[in-house]
Amino acid sequence: MTDPSDNPFLNRPAPPDHPAEGAPAPALTPSPLPPEVPLRRVMSANARSVRDTLQTVLFALLLAFSFRTFCVEAFVIPTGSMAPTLNGAHFRVICPACGYRFNADANVQEQFVNGRLAAVSNAQLESPNAIPAPRYFVCPNCHELISPTSLPDKPVVLRRFMNSSGNSETTIAFPHASNGDRILILKFLYWFHEPKRWDVVVFREPRFGKQNFIKRLVGLPGNTVEIVAGNVYINGKIAHKPPAVQRAMLQLIYDNDYYPIDAGKPRINGRTWTTPWKSHVHSAADSKWFTAGPVIRFESDNPAARGRLSFQDRGRYLYNDSSYNNRPITKYGHHLVNNFYLRTVWQPHMNAAGVSMTLGKPDDRYKVSLDSTGSVTLWKWHDGSQKFAVVPKKQWDFHHHVGLLLANQPYRIAMANCQHQVRFWINGRLVMQYTPDWTLAMGLAEYAQRANGAIMIPRIAVHVNGACTLRHLILMRDIYYTQAKRELPSSDPYDPAGFVPGTGTMNNPITLAAGQYFVLGDNSNDSDDSRCWGHVEPILKSIHIPFGVVPARYMLGQAFMVYWPAGFRPTNAINVPIIPNVGRMRLIR
Repeated sequence: MTDPSDNPFLNRPAPPDHPAEGAPAPALTPSPLPPEVPLRRVMSANARSVRDTLQTVLFALLLAFSFRTFCVEAFVIPTGSMAPTLNGAHFRVICPACGYRFNADANVQEQFVNGRLAAVSNAQLESPNAIPAPRYFVCPNCHELISPTSLPDKPVVLRRFMNSSGNSETTIAFPHASNGDRILILKFLYWFHEPKRWDVVVFREPRFGKQNFIKRLVGLPGNTVEIVAGNVYINGKIAHKPPAVQRAMLQLIYDNDYYPIDAGKPRINGRTWTTPWKSHVHSAADSKWFTAGPVIRFESDNPAARGRLSFQDRGRYLYNDSSYNNRPITKYGHHLVNNFYLRTVWQPHMNAAGVSMTLGKPDDRYKVSLDSTGSVTLWKWHDGSQKFAVVPKKQWDFHHHVGLLLANQPYRIAMANCQHQVRFWINGRLVMQYTPDWTLAMGLAEYAQRANGAIMIPRIAVHVNGACTLRHLILMRDIYYTQAKRELPSSDPYDPAGFVPGTGTMNNPITLAAGQYFVLGDNSNDSDDSRCWGHVEPILKSIHIPFGVVPARYMLGQAFMVYWPAGFRPTNAINVPIIPNVGRMRLIR
């Protein structure tokens, strides 16, 4: 047993707590290690410290790698196939006439690289001023033509190019382009439950298996999918969207809050803009509408006075065109839409006041009325008798009591007639829903009527009883799914003659087997999705996976959040958007 007296630490005299008065303070010098402590112990301690640090770092990296691999991963949206739900590379535009802000597609497939315009295959934004702009942008709200040199993000680079014959030059604007939305996907979610219709999903595309795509899930295993007259049919029945998904997919037709400052004056294209809302007084000659401006008023001293605002299709408002697609996309045609959403803040100025909204084509036209007692009534238009008839409440899906309405109290009311389903909201609460039976056969008959030249103009109107004010009047539409053509291996990108119908389009349905899914882009006019694919990679072909199908093994996860929309730069000299656009951070519906 070792003698404790041999321990140098125990036998070293302890320094005094305080130096003697008048004695100098001891020097602060490090104490040397006693010669009896082997150097290898010190080295061993240092080695353990380094090893512990490395283990901590490796463990943290392992956790981060596992989290990214199995839980959450970030992606950047490169193109506009999911617009306006998700933006790819885009230009920011502000209309000088009405002030409406919107994004327009920046086509990453053609960029200025190494001193010339060239096709780019990696679908990434090479530099902020690499993408040429169209000759003009079109405002979705007032249809003003907007020069690319007037965009808010600077600089706008002007470059001169010789034409193909080499005898003249043209100037092309290259505005500052923003990157696409950065999103997060939940990779583990589908381990616990099967994907649901209308989920926004990320998957490995099945043609070549080299890229990740993002689309909206429409067809599930066992479904027969067919697109007719802009709507999706599943197993012979029209597919309805949940309210939250429906609102997320709406596209602007006209917002009266952005009333143009040049109303009534000629524009550069020679046209004069006037409000698309046409007013009419049914009764009481002393009643009058005031529609010039963002606030609309119906004034009358007569409680029985009735007035109507009807939306006029001026300048192709009611077609499936998209302002995001700034280059013309006409290969699938222009179509009248029919799935509408109408919202306003109605403020009655009389006790016995009422309001109603009308939406739809003649074969799918409904009216929802609200009176001062809070009673909601649903009406169906009958084209034969040219009259509305009441739909009994027992046929509704559900309804809730509203309560007495008060004069001079504002009420936010909204009506949707989408996918042959009627909904009505008051102050954000869904108070009624009605879903009539609508089958594939009825959809095909509707399309045949259009093909034979039948006039199917939608009616959009607001009727009021008694003096009132209408604020924040906005009209929107749902996605119109087009009849895309299927890509052929020998054509790029589509068969120009249109002889090959797209997968899942009219008269070319697809039935999905177990573990197979069908996806569509929200920007149906310009989306490379299940309708268009005419090729599958060899490993999928060997197990007989058909065109247009995403196999379950290629599903990566569900997109759930835009965590970094295209941000802002502190100055025009800085190209990095380091300031987040917090107002556009959102959950993905």
